[in-house]
Parts: sequence; structure tokens; C-alpha cells
Amino acid sequence: MAPDCVTPLAYLILPNLPLLLMRHKLSLLSHGLINVECLLLGILSLYLPRVAVFVLLVLEIAGAFIYEICYSFQFPLTDLVASVGSLSALPAVRKVEFWLALAGVTAVSAVLAFAIPRPQRRRRAAIALLVLTLAASAVDFLDGQNPVIRPPYLRMDLALVQERLTLSPWITLGVRGVSYYKLAAKTRNTHDLPMQSASAAMFAQLKDTAAGAQPDIVLVVVESWGKFTDARKAEALTDAYADPRISAAYKVSGGTAPFDGTTVQGEVRELCHSHLGFGVFHVSASESEHCLPEKLEAKGYSTYGIHGYLGDMFQRKSWYKKLGFETILFGPDLEKQGLPVCPGAFTGVCGPSVPSWIGEHLLTQGTREPRFVYWMTLNSHVPLPLDPRLPPDHLCESFPELQNSAALCSWFRILHAVHSSIAELALDVEKRPTVFVMVGDHAPPFSDAALRQNFVGEVVPYIILMPKSLEKPVDAHGSHGSPTPLAISEGKHRGTEHESETASGN
Repeated sequence: MAPDCVTPLAYLILPNLPLLLMRHKLSLLSHGLINVECLLLGILSLYLPRVAVFVLLVLEIAGAFIYEICYSFQFPLTDLVASVGSLSALPAVRKVEFWLALAGVTAVSAVLAFAIPRPQRRRRAAIALLVLTLAASAVDFLDGQNPVIRPPYLRMDLALVQERLTLSPWITLGVRGVSYYKLAAKTRNTHDLPMQSASAAMFAQLKDTAAGAQPDIVLVVVESWGKFTDARKAEALTDAYADPRISAAYKVSGGTAPFDGTTVQGEVRELCHSHLGFGVFHVSASESEHCLPEKLEAKGYSTYGIHGYLGDMFQRKSWYKKLGFETILFGPDLEKQGLPVCPGAFTGVCGPSVPSWIGEHLLTQGTREPRFVYWMTLNSHVPLPLDPRLPPDHLCESFPELQNSAALCSWFRILHAVHSSIAELALDVEKRPTVFVMVGDHAPPFSDAALRQNFVGEVVPYIILMPKSLEKPVDAHGSHGSPTPLAISEGKHRGTEHESETASGN
């Protein structure tokens, strides 16, 4: 191989290897194969000191990881930086993967900066690198994968291929940062407009219940519960709520709520009906006044926040308190209560075991004050365990897509078990009126594009169980009584809603 060709080929191939090797392990969504910024950096490497080249390469190749994390989990860069403090709470296997990725970035950068001999004909090598940059970018342009400029012969909703060839992490992070800044500014300018949510739809229903009713409220945000594009799968996933005993005791309704971002954004949507997102890390007293824990505490409720992992993850231990939860329980607390631990992306308390514990310890018959119980589930977080430690079942046999994907099958079985355990809890506390709200935080971020196509990308499903015992009595004139004082005015908070005697989950 001619010496002048070594540098262009090295910068075409080597910078992409760490991400290619670790992408699946880290459950990142592919958004390009060739880092064109590294190709341009290769031109600079012909003239800059080798130490400077090494530093720039580390930043550039690490930037590809940073971008794909932001892309996969819909983080703006500022939110990713804000969550860096949660790294210590990551499982040991995640920490090992992080160090492996960093070692790969460092090794490749060192090889490119110090081991590759510089060509004698630098201009020829520079031209070759520029040609590679333009050629790779042209492929994405012609295939309609350029997010800024599209050929006139392509319709805006079509692309010739499904995957991008090129990756330009820092440029894209900059463009997305500007977009997020504009969106945040728009949100600040319209802060009085609440965000649609399942919990707001529930409060809208409570306005139509019997006067004076103060039922217990159980709000469950279900990790990675996305809206299936196939109604049959959606119905099978939540078939526990189609139990005739449930429909006899509860009015079952469902709908969708918008999602934008990751789990924290989904939690804030439901707890505060807000676009605040990671701003909840620094939530002010005036902002927390609008969130459910403080609102319900003011109405005499005892409030509980539950999560099956460490409280340091995403600073939940801090902002759960700021939102007004009186009692906060995380994984170690629940383990001390005897709840089992399950494997997964974040090894923590097994989801199906939590509802029965809530019923036994929090929704007891002897307490007078109403309870607000908030539970953020855990085990359905991607990547999923091959063996989710559930009783044997045949749930995946009815759908070829589930049979053909161990990941999708595990996801389905875990969520089905969680919904089934919530339905059992609803039947156990039937005599103590309790409203149940189950809603997804975001669609499951599978790294396989074919799996992601099973889900709608803009909304998540929710299901509400409203006790029929709360229905307004009909007076002699055929009209209902006055509205309940519990009703919290939500204005335009309502999500898209439908009612059914059996929950479809759509």
C-alpha cells in the first residue's frame, strides 16, 4: 500500500471502530457509520503537532458516543451533562462498559496520532481525505438522509435508504442544541400552558365523581411502555384489565399522552404536568407548588414516592423531596422489606412484587387519610435480560414478532407481569376506593430499527381505573350531585382519551 494512502484509509476506518464495537452493548441507536469530522480532522493532523492531534481525536471520537447517547435517549447535551452525577449509581457492568469504551477511544486516538507515519506528499493525502468526506456526504445527500438539505426529487416523508452513512457528532449536537434552546425558550414563554398527561386526564374524570370523595390514588409510570402500532399486541399486553371483575368494579378508560425525551421527562409530565424535564433537578418552591405531591398533601393526602433502584440515579432522592413527597422509598429500602431483586439494565427490585407490597403496607383498610402512591417501574428498561425471572408463560407464541426477538419478548413479558400485578392490587383494594393510573414514560429505545417500528414515536398509552363506587348518585330529578372538592383544576391538561369496558392499551 502506498504510504500516501495509509492516512486517509486509517482516518476512514479506525475512528469508527470503538462506537461500532460498543454500540449494541450500550443499546445506542445507529445514526451513521463514518465520522466525517474525523476525516476533516485527518487533514489537520497532517500539519498539527501530534499531541494536539491526539487530544482532538479523543474529543472527536468520544463526541460520537456522546451524540449517539443524546440521539438514542433524546437528551439535549445540557441534560446529559446535568445527569453526569448519576454515573456513580450505574450498575457495575455499565461502568465496565464505560471504561472499555473510553479505553477504545484512547487507544484508537493514540494509534492515529502517534503510530501512523505522516505521508511525504501531504497535499495528496489532504485531497484524498477531502474527497472521502465529500463522497460520503454525497451518499447521504442523494439518499435524502441529510437533515438540513434534501434533493428536490425526494418527498419530505420519504428516503431511499433507512440508515445514514455519515456521522458528524459535534456539528449535529450544535444544531440540536440550538433547536432545544429555541424549544426551551418557547416553553418558558408559554409556561402557563400545561402539558397533557394521563394524571391530568384522571383528575378531569374525578371532577365527575361523587361530592366529598377522596379516594386513594396510585400513579404508575411504566418504564419503556410505548404505544404498539398493532392493536392486537396492545390488547394482549394489558389484557389483565379486561378481567370481568375489574370492569365490574371500575370504569376502565385509556388514551395517549405525548412524550418527549427520557424517563425523567415522563415523570415530570405526570407529576407536574410540565415541560420542565431535567430542570426538575433544580426545581424551585414556586414550581413545585404546581406538582401533585404538594397539591394532594394540601388536601390531606399522605404522599409516597417509590422507585426500585438507587435514589442517586438522576438525583431522584433530591427532587422527589423537592416535589413534596413525604415518604420516599428506593431499591435498598424495598429490599429490606423483603422484596426480591431482578436482573436488567439496572438491577433492582422486581416490578411485579411491588403492587402487592403497596397494597399490604400503604393501602391498608385501617388508615383514615387518603394516600397518593407514585411508583416509577424499573425492570423493562432497555437492554433487557434474556431471562426476566418470571413464571413460565406462552405470551410470545401468539405473535411472530415476539417469537423472533428475545428482546421484544422479554419486554412484553415484563410489562404484562407488571400490569397483571396492578390489576390484582386493584381487586384486592376494591373495598377502599382507589384510582389507578398507568402510563408509559417513553417508547422502548430498542437499538434494532425493526423493533422500534412496532411503536408509535410521539405518544405513549395510558389506562385509568376509576372506581364505580365514586360515581355521582342520581337525585330525584335525574341529575348528579355537585363536583368533588378533590378535583384539581387542570384546564387544558387532558390527554387524548377514550373509554372502554376493556382496556386496549392504545
